[in-house]
Amino acid sequence: MLRYSPYLAALSLRRFQLRTATARTTAAAAAMSLRHNTTTTSSSSSGGGDATATTPEGTKAPGAKVYKSREGWRVYKSVHPTIIGELGEHDSLYQFMSGCWARAPDRTALIEEETKEQLSFKQLQGATEHFAQVLYHKANVRRGDVVCLMTLNTIYYPVVAFGTMRLGAVLTTSSAMTTVDALCHQLEASKTEVIVTTHAFLNTAKTAAAKVVMRTGNPIRVLLLEQLLKTEAPAIPSSYTAMQEAEPDDVVFLPFSSGTTGIPKGTMLTNRNITASILTMPHSFPMYPDTDVVINVLPCFHIYGFSTVLCGALSNNVPQVIMSKYNADSYLKAVQDYMVTIAFIAPPIAASLLHRLEDPNNTYDFSSMKDIVCAAAPVSPDIIRRLVLKSPGLHMGQGWGMTEMSPTVTYCDRHQTDIPAASVGMLAASNEMRIVKVDDSQQSGADKSAGIDVEEGKEGELWLRGPQMMKGYLKAEDTAKCMQDGWYRTGDIGYVDDRKLLYISGRLKELIKYKGFQVSPPEIESELIKHPWVKDCIVLGVPDQQDISFENPRALVVLVDNLPKEDAVRASDEIYRYMMHKMPPHKRLHGGVRIVDSIMKSATGKLMRRQQRTAELQYLRDEEY
Repeated sequence: MLRYSPYLAALSLRRFQLRTATARTTAAAAAMSLRHNTTTTSSSSSGGGDATATTPEGTKAPGAKVYKSREGWRVYKSVHPTIIGELGEHDSLYQFMSGCWARAPDRTALIEEETKEQLSFKQLQGATEHFAQVLYHKANVRRGDVVCLMTLNTIYYPVVAFGTMRLGAVLTTSSAMTTVDALCHQLEASKTEVIVTTHAFLNTAKTAAAKVVMRTGNPIRVLLLEQLLKTEAPAIPSSYTAMQEAEPDDVVFLPFSSGTTGIPKGTMLTNRNITASILTMPHSFPMYPDTDVVINVLPCFHIYGFSTVLCGALSNNVPQVIMSKYNADSYLKAVQDYMVTIAFIAPPIAASLLHRLEDPNNTYDFSSMKDIVCAAAPVSPDIIRRLVLKSPGLHMGQGWGMTEMSPTVTYCDRHQTDIPAASVGMLAASNEMRIVKVDDSQQSGADKSAGIDVEEGKEGELWLRGPQMMKGYLKAEDTAKCMQDGWYRTGDIGYVDDRKLLYISGRLKELIKYKGFQVSPPEIESELIKHPWVKDCIVLGVPDQQDISFENPRALVVLVDNLPKEDAVRASDEIYRYMMHKMPPHKRLHGGVRIVDSIMKSATGKLMRRQQRTAELQYLRDEEY
C-alpha cells in the first residue's frame, strides 16, 4: 500500500492559493442572496384532502417520490438548486460512488492515522471488488442478504460497506463497543446472516450470534475482516446481475436509530436516500479535491460518520484521514501533519479541542483548518466563538440531521460566514420543512399532533420530507408513530428567524412542563455551560414535591478539572445562584443542582436524556427526595 510521506510532499501550500479570495467572495455573495422560500398552500379540495401532487421543486423525475400539499400548510423550501434530475440518473449507491472514484483513480482516498496505510481511489475500487468476490464465493452472500459490520473506523470500512452493496446485499452497522444484548436485538431484528468484525470484538460477536441462532434457528456466520482481506476468490460470475437489477428504492443500509421514542429501530435507507443526501453537499458545503483534506474520527457505524463524512469526502475525491478513536493530542497532530482543512465533529470533541488549544503549553499548528461542522447535538455558541479564533479564517457552523433523513437536513453554508453560532443553517437541497404547533397534550414524539402549522417565527415541532427520507422502520407500527400526512415528525423543536435560518431550541420528548410553561433543557444548558466552573451539564425535569402535575428543572453538573477544593464544596450553591440571576423564573433550577462525575452520552456524543432522567429519579427516590 502507499505510505504517508509521498502524499505529504504533494500537499504544498499551493492548495490554499487555489481557493482564491475571488471564489470565496463570489460564493459568499451568492449564498447571501439566497433565502428559503416559504409557501402557504392555498389550493383546496373537498374535506381538506390532498391537493396537487409534486416533487419539492414542482417537477417529477422518473421514479421520484410524489409529494402532496394541503390547505394551510406553511412549507419551507430549500433555496439551493434541485438535485432531483441528477438523482434520477443513479439507480444504485454503489454505482454512484464507483463512478465518483473512477474520476480520480490515482488520488489518495483514505489515510489511516494510526498505521499510516493509504488507499488511492483505484486501490479502493479494487479492494471493494475483491471483498465482494470473497463475500460471494466464501460467505454465499446474495442480493437482499444482511451483513453486519462491527468494527472501529478503518480505511477498509468503505471496502466492506460497498463490497456488500456491490452484491445487492444490505449493510447494517453496529458499534464495536456494543453489548451482547444490544447486538442480539440488532441481529435478530435485521435478520443478519453474516457478521464481519475484528479479533478485538470477536467474542462479543460470537456470543451474540450464538444466542440469536438458539432463539431463531437461523444461522449467522461470524467472519474476521483481517482474514477476509487476505482471502483469494475468483471473479463474480457474469450471470450474477444484482447491479443490473438494482432499483432506487432498494434498501441498502439498515442503521439502528432510537428515533423519537423507544428502543433502537432498524431504519430502512435506500439507494435513492443516501445518494440524495450525498448530492446535497456540493450545494451547501462544497469540498475541493485540490485544496481540501478531511479528518474523520466520528464512528462510521453512525449515519453522520458514514454518509456525511466518509461518503461525502469519497464522492468528492477529497483525501480523508481516518482515526479509529478520538484523542485530542492524536487528533491535533494529524491536523498538523496532514494539513487538514475540514473537520466534522460532535460537541464533546469541540469542547475537548478548545480545552487543548487554549492550553498555554499547546504547540500544535492548527492553522491549516478552514472549516468545522459540528452536529449530532447542540453545541454552545460560546465554544464556537472561541474555537474559530484558533486558526486564521476558520469558519465553524452547526448542522442538523438524523438517521431517518440519511442524515442531512441543514448545513451552515461553507461560504456564508455571517450565520449566527446558535443556528444550524438552512435547508439542504430538495428538503422541505413544516413547523407544527405543539399541543398541550404532547409530551413525546409518540403523541399524535393536530398538524396545525405555527405562525411565522414561532416555535414548533419540525416536520420534514425530501428524497433522502427513509423508506420506513422495519416495523410498520414504528413508522406509523413518526409519520403524519407524508411528513417525518422529528420530535425536535425549533423556529426560523427573519432570515429563514433554523434554530433548534429543544426536543418534544425532552420538554419540561413547569406550571404551564414548556421549558427547553438545551436553552438552560447553553447558559449553564458558560459558568467557568462547569465542564459539562444536563438539565432534566423532576417531579415537584408538592404538586406532581408539573416538573422542576434540575441540573447535573460536571466540574472543570483541578477546581480548588473549597470551590468544589460550594459549587452547587454557587451555580444555583448564578442561574437565578441569568434565567427568567420559569426557567430557573427549581429542582436544584447536583455535582456528578459524568453525564450519560451515546457513542456519537448525544445526551442520553431519557436514561439520565430515569437514573436521576431513582437517585432521588433513594435519597427520599
